[in-house]
Amino acid sequence: MIPAPVPEQVSEVCATFLRVAPPGLVTGLYLRGGTGFGEWVPGQSDVDFVATLAHRPDRAAVEALRVAHEQVAAAHPDVAFDGVHVLASDLTGDPADCPDVPIVLGRLFEGEGVLHEAVVVWHELARHGVRVAGPPIAELGVWTSQAVLLAFTRANLDTYWRGSAEALTAMPSEGAREEACCWCVLGVTRLHHLLVTGEMTTKSRAGRWGLGAYPERFHRVLREALRIREDIHEVEASSYGDDREARGRDTAALTAWVVAQGTESPSGPTGSATTLPSRR
Repeated sequence: MIPAPVPEQVSEVCATFLRVAPPGLVTGLYLRGGTGFGEWVPGQSDVDFVATLAHRPDRAAVEALRVAHEQVAAAHPDVAFDGVHVLASDLTGDPADCPDVPIVLGRLFEGEGVLHEAVVVWHELARHGVRVAGPPIAELGVWTSQAVLLAFTRANLDTYWRGSAEALTAMPSEGAREEACCWCVLGVTRLHHLLVTGEMTTKSRAGRWGLGAYPERFHRVLREALRIREDIHEVEASSYGDDREARGRDTAALTAWVVAQGTESPSGPTGSATTLPSRR
C-alpha cells in the first residue's frame, strides 16, 4: 500500500511501473526528491525513484526495463518518472563503488548509466525516502556520510554552478527566462542550505529559508523564483513586470554570490559553515 502522503498522481505512476515491470525483477520501489520531502509540485516536480532489483540485469532484462519505462511514459506523459535501478546491496556501500546501472533521466532510459549524483540519491533515500514496495527503508542499511555529502555539495557549487554563474554574468539574458531563474536561484540556494544547516531540503523550502538568511537585495529574485516554482502565476504577478533584463541580472547576481559563499573554506567541525551569511 502506498503511504497516504504520496500524491494521487505519483501513486498512479508508481502503480503503472510495478504493473509493467519485468516479473520478479523489481524487489523494491522507493521515492525521494520532492515526494520524499512532502513537497511534490504538480507540473514542476519529477517522480524520483530508486528501484531495487533481484539481480544485476542482463541484456534481456535491461531491454524489458526499457520497454516498461516507455509504457510508463506513454501512460503518464505529463510526469517524468526518473531514477535508478540498483541491487539492495549497492545501497549498503559507498555510492562511488556502485557500477553503472540502468537509469532514467528526463524520460531517457540508459542501460548502463553513471550515477553522477549517487551521493545525493543515497542520502535522500536514507533520510527522506518513501517506501512504495519492498522492505522498509530502515532495513536496507543505506550507506551515509555527512562529510562526503557536504564535500560533494561544495564541489558541485565549485564546478557546475560556478560555471553557470560565470555564464549568467557574461550573458544575463539567459537568466531572464522564467525556467532559468527558477532553476538557478533555487538550485544554488538548496545546496547552500545544506552547507549552512547540515540538512537536505527542497527547492521551495530552500527559497523560503533564503528570504530569512540572505541579504535583502536578493529577496526580490527569491520571491520570483518561488512564484515560478509554485506555479502561482494566476494569483500573483511578477514583481519584474516586463523587465526581463532586471530578472536576468538578479538571477546572475544571486547565483554568483551563493557560489562564492558556499565555496569558502569550511569553518565548522563537520565541514559546513557554522553561521548564516552576513546581511549586507
